Amino acid sequence: MDEPAFARVGTLSDLPPGAALMAAVGDYDIALFNVDGEIFAIDDVCPHFAGSLHEGTVADGMLSCPLHGWCFDLRNGTQTNGRRFVDTFDVRVEDQNVLVSATPRVRV
Repeated sequence: MDEPAFARVGTLSDLPPGAALMAAVGDYDIALFNVDGEIFAIDDVCPHFAGSLHEGTVADGMLSCPLHGWCFDLRNGTQTNGRRFVDTFDVRVEDQNVLVSATPRVRV
């Protein structure tokens, strides 16, 4: 199986701890979050009313949609009630560059 392609979305200085941003990668708008130095990448579109998740708030690894408060785990994209999810993406940091997979992780 081929390894997915990764795209550069910025540098660590573009995404300091506590920050969020949105980047287009392939067919996806991806929300990126720096939580205490760990970078997370999830689909930017909330499945409820298409809220831009990069505009949401993060607490204890949980992301709250800015429109209606639906919460998703940044590690796996699962909604807190387990009924819905958003895709998550692998992230690499190489020489201060933030790279994101162009394809979502496989859900298990």
